[in-house]
Amino acid sequence: MLTNYLKIAVRNLIRNKTYSALTLLGLASGITCAILLGLYVNDELSFDRYHTNADRIFRLNLHIKWADNEFKIGVGSSPMGPALQQEYPEVKQVLRVKPSKETLFRAGEKTLYVKDIIYADSTLFKFFDYDFIEGSPKNALTSRTSVVLTQKLALSLFGKTDGILGKVVTVKENLPFTIAGVIKDAPANHHLTFEAILPYANVAVSGIDPSKWDSFTSMTYVLLNQPGDQSKLESKMATFYKKYIAKAIGADNGTKITFDITFQPLVNMHLRSTHLMGEENGGNMAFVYTFSAIGLFILLIAIVNYINLATARSAGRAKEIGVRKAVGSLRSQLIGQFLTESMLLTFLALMISSLLLFAFLPLFNSLADKTLIINLWSAKTLGLALGFTLLIGLVSGLYPALILSRFKPVAILKGAFTTSGQGIVLRKSLVVLQFTISMVMIVGTIIVYRQLQYMRTTELGFNQEQVVTIPLKAPSVQQTAAVLKSKLLQNAIIKGVSLTDGSVGDGMNDKSTFSFYAGGTEQPVSTEYFSVDHDFLNVLGIKLKEGRNFSPDLASDSTGTVLINEAMLKRLGWKNRTAGLIEFDTRKIPIAGVIRDFHLRSLHNRIEPLVLVFHKDRGDRLLVRVSPQNVPAALAFVKDVYEKVNPNQPFDYAFLDQTFAQQYRSDERKGGLFLGFSGMAIFIACLGLFGLATFTAEQRTKEFGVRKVLGASVSSLVALLSKDFLKLVLIAIVIAAPLAWYAMNQWLQNFAYKINIEWWIFALAGLLAMSIALITVSFQSVKAALMNPVKSLRTE
Repeated sequence: MLTNYLKIAVRNLIRNKTYSALTLLGLASGITCAILLGLYVNDELSFDRYHTNADRIFRLNLHIKWADNEFKIGVGSSPMGPALQQEYPEVKQVLRVKPSKETLFRAGEKTLYVKDIIYADSTLFKFFDYDFIEGSPKNALTSRTSVVLTQKLALSLFGKTDGILGKVVTVKENLPFTIAGVIKDAPANHHLTFEAILPYANVAVSGIDPSKWDSFTSMTYVLLNQPGDQSKLESKMATFYKKYIAKAIGADNGTKITFDITFQPLVNMHLRSTHLMGEENGGNMAFVYTFSAIGLFILLIAIVNYINLATARSAGRAKEIGVRKAVGSLRSQLIGQFLTESMLLTFLALMISSLLLFAFLPLFNSLADKTLIINLWSAKTLGLALGFTLLIGLVSGLYPALILSRFKPVAILKGAFTTSGQGIVLRKSLVVLQFTISMVMIVGTIIVYRQLQYMRTTELGFNQEQVVTIPLKAPSVQQTAAVLKSKLLQNAIIKGVSLTDGSVGDGMNDKSTFSFYAGGTEQPVSTEYFSVDHDFLNVLGIKLKEGRNFSPDLASDSTGTVLINEAMLKRLGWKNRTAGLIEFDTRKIPIAGVIRDFHLRSLHNRIEPLVLVFHKDRGDRLLVRVSPQNVPAALAFVKDVYEKVNPNQPFDYAFLDQTFAQQYRSDERKGGLFLGFSGMAIFIACLGLFGLATFTAEQRTKEFGVRKVLGASVSSLVALLSKDFLKLVLIAIVIAAPLAWYAMNQWLQNFAYKINIEWWIFALAGLLAMSIALITVSFQSVKAALMNPVKSLRTE
């Protein structure tokens, strides 16, 4: 029986080449998109789930509120971890990790800046699973002078990964560490990014004060005895806070502070941390939902195509069904025949999809910044493919099978289904569904593109062009900063140089609570701050709103003075800077000036209050503005001066505008994916529309012949066939507009600064949808209208 079903299915596919090609192309495209997006979603959901103890690992998070200040952070203070383990039996182990960047490493003659390192307790390897190439997790971090390198860093320093245990690397110029282990690079789906691991307990290199309860700089993890112990532990944190932390942060002197300690599951950290300070631009569950929906919608459009085309062809198969029933075929046998055809089509589409996956996976990885792979020959993949084929084949073919198999011979001879309202309403509804989804995606694409353009072109409040950032991470290099600055300014190609320890465009700065006084009332404000010299505003083109800039010639500036931004003035509720004083180094001093607001980071983040502190000699980076006329020559000069002043130190630099652009790469990649898959959804929908137009034209061949004989023009015939489809697209536009508005309004909430959703976006999207539909339908309409009426009237 199955063999007979397959033979008939193959014959039908070959006999109806246009139908088969449209269905196969639509299904293959839909399956390919669904699999690619499924791989992306699976990778996002897989973060940190591979660790042995993943379900028992939790990170300590803090939610702190006082006055009009509020912080949500994923870090704690250094003493918290040991105290938690000592106080509570639910905690089996604790781990403290402090991330750091741009640290100098030297091995023999090889010197380089390591971009990402972490300081960690020796319990790191009890929490997370790393593959050791050399060494053992038992003793890798037991010594305060041991270091663990990743495979990447070991190759960079030594050119190999084996035989280097016991070798010495120098960190920060003068601190020797012995290599105690080499591990494979951490998987891409691990939340920690690093190239080297240094001991948390070595305060000389980490700069951590293990006794400060009010210094929140370390991620603190707990390994619980049971996953269910999380709620028990959280219920005890109010007591823990009162016992250890309240006094340290000054909450025992009457200051009203809300201090909540919670524990976030490890497996939730990647996708559910956007509410935490410093993690706003990480993984986002909203994107997982969005791409899951897009994948399902595209697959749904492909399935709808199959149903539409299969039911539209019912008249063509009516005679076959009538003959089969006349010779005794049961309805179940007819259903089996149609489902076999559906399964065969889905299987063939899956084969085509496999080829498309190999062709497009590298491009998809590039757009998504992933390293996704798919092993088509693994038992798991083959099992999923078989299940996927059965599911899609069943979903696609069941409805047409049920409809076609219930025809009665008398009804078939009358063509009842073809002319009945049931078949017409079904096909129209499915076309509306397809174009509703397509319209939503067109609107989404336009809004995503405009938001990305807005972020790229919005004024940041300073001039980021032609500014080179040079890190000065080694202490000896920092000591030469004044010499470097002086020598660079001797060339007219250098337009300005500033020394700062602030991060502009690439990370969080230190935070502290400053006390402001106005009318005898103290107002504490927790805010970012960093040190700058008197050239900082000029180099970046930051404008003053009131007051003056720092001056190296004023003795009072050398003993301490500050600038604040407009956001701080607004937070304080002052009309101008002279309304009060700021406490600095135990002294109450006037504020020198107020600067115009500028963006320290991307437009995801709102401009927050800021304090700039004057210090002409303190800093770990130089900002160098170069002449726009000859940037390569300026870079060569900067490099030459740096290497002459610091002959044994590596030269590193980055352009400030590229640093800011880097913050939008994730959004641009997601926007590119959205655009690509929106185009695919529209393409698949048009395949179905093209197929329906083809069959409609075939069914109305004789009608067109009669109309042409009676004098109808080609344009009137094209309009006659096209208008019915365009009405459906118009209905889809009306349905899609509010859905698209709601979805994209929710997406825009991820940005502190965003575009407005204007009416013309929907008009443009509707026009595009109508145009695409018209072009698709017109091809068949024109072909049918141009047919010789004599030939048309001879057809049955």
